[in-house]
Amino acid sequence: MSSAESHRLTILTTQEIDELYGLPRFTENDRQLYFDLSAPERAVVEVRTVSVGAYLALELGYFKAKRQFFTFEQDDVLGDLRYLLERYFPGKTIDAIKLPSRPTRIANRQTIVDLFDYRLCNGTANADLEQKAQRIAALSTQPLYILRESLQHLTNQRVVAPQYSTLQDMIGRVVTHERNRVTRFLVESASPFILQHLDSLLQADEQMYRISALK
Repeated sequence: MSSAESHRLTILTTQEIDELYGLPRFTENDRQLYFDLSAPERAVVEVRTVSVGAYLALELGYFKAKRQFFTFEQDDVLGDLRYLLERYFPGKTIDAIKLPSRPTRIANRQTIVDLFDYRLCNGTANADLEQKAQRIAALSTQPLYILRESLQHLTNQRVVAPQYSTLQDMIGRVVTHERNRVTRFLVESASPFILQHLDSLLQADEQMYRISALK
């Protein structure tokens, strides 16, 4: 674990992270639902080679399920690929396809966000998200609250959520910024009398801080 990772805020449990970012695990009913391609979706799939089209259909279904993109190997998604080949590429088998190159997968993902009128969270969208998070932090510096409101903002703006680590780093920054802002405001605005009483609350008295006793 790097130094940056060790200092990131712990906001979600491992299970909650998997629910948001984990590769979908479809049942047969899920496959029938999420891999049911509309006419525009089928059109962009059919103009590509079998390999590229099958993986485009695969990521289309995953995007419908989680509004997210995933990194995986072919062995991780064999069941879903076999379903797609049987439904949309009759006569083709797993042996006939291979994982597309990274540039091709990036192009596929751009096709998907265009189809769904979404944007990737980069450039302006990323800056807008951090500004929104700063406004949220002015209401509460609870990291979980900021995360949930930020994810809702991304949904409302039709923006694909960035990686969890990116959100952790962003929330860490806005929490620190807001706490420093409030501290500066208190120091600049409070009278010497108020500051003296605040200091007294933070003084240990018989192994207990007075503010702890008040709590």
